[in-house]
Amino acid sequence: MKNTIYLMRFHHTDRVDQTKNRLKKLFKTAGFDKIVAANDITAVKVHFGEPGNTTYLSPHYVEPIVRMIKSCGAKPFVTDTNVLYKSRRDNAIDHLSVATEHGFTSKKLGAPVIIADGIMGRNETEIEIAAPLNKTISLATEIVSANSAIVISHATGHLATGLAATIKNLGMGMSSRKGKLTQHSVSKPIISERKCTACGICANWCPVDAIIVGDEFAVINEDICIGCGECLAVCRFNAVKFKWDSSSELLQKQVAEHALGIVKQKNGKIAYMTFMIKMTKDCDCLAQKPEIVLDDIGVLAGTDPVAIDQAVYDLTKQRSDKSLSELSYPSLDANVQLEYGEKIGLGSREYRLVETEF
Repeated sequence: MKNTIYLMRFHHTDRVDQTKNRLKKLFKTAGFDKIVAANDITAVKVHFGEPGNTTYLSPHYVEPIVRMIKSCGAKPFVTDTNVLYKSRRDNAIDHLSVATEHGFTSKKLGAPVIIADGIMGRNETEIEIAAPLNKTISLATEIVSANSAIVISHATGHLATGLAATIKNLGMGMSSRKGKLTQHSVSKPIISERKCTACGICANWCPVDAIIVGDEFAVINEDICIGCGECLAVCRFNAVKFKWDSSSELLQKQVAEHALGIVKQKNGKIAYMTFMIKMTKDCDCLAQKPEIVLDDIGVLAGTDPVAIDQAVYDLTKQRSDKSLSELSYPSLDANVQLEYGEKIGLGSREYRLVETEF
């Protein structure tokens, strides 16, 4: 049986109150009230937006979803994870400040705002998946701990995967720092002699004692290093770097396997809303006003992440003869994550699209 994906067409300039009411109806129409149960602690996964970015999803699209979760008798919290790159979003303290500045507050949302992988991205839980590339993967503990989850994604292009939508929000967005490193890099870290202050904090945190601290800088013994990323996590001088040398194909497969981890762990207690508005060439992690490459279409809702992202691909291609990924980065094949996701059991590319009448 094909998965049913619901499409609610709207434009980001539509009246906010009208859109909120329609999103509440979409929540029930898509059957999300059957997924979220009374007394559930429910994670609402969003992207708080990089400082300087202007096209991240507004919190006024999140608030009605929170309200509907609470109407089910559940206890929602709105969440995201820290990033690897140097940013105000690379630690929970500054990340929460960014969330507040962008309007993601408990007062406006009606739910607490929590960074799911802890202060430095090391609050993680290992999940067994027994997939071709990974036997286990590392996910943010507070998302794993939740009884259910609603994943709110913004469909954009992406410089490394072509398409950033539901699968990426699951795989990359729900991973701990270690999980993100696994996806991005097959290399060992290196320490910049120029930036290192020889403070010794990285050596103290290294789980295998692979770091030697000299008088002026630290050195990593690659024969011992396990590539866990602890040194990158604790360094406050931006002295630790990784070589981001994974191909787009491998990266997409890694993202899909990490997405599989949370889907398996939630075991049917997870659903998705993916917004196709303000669709940009690059993802919401870029600290700049991005280039919008496609007119608004609306929002998709369903319980299969592969089917939803396939619908994103198809609907955007119908709109302009080129998919969102083809418009953004034509040299990358975003079909890899869809094909591989289907292969490993993340979901199906087959779907039945139903347009809402409200």
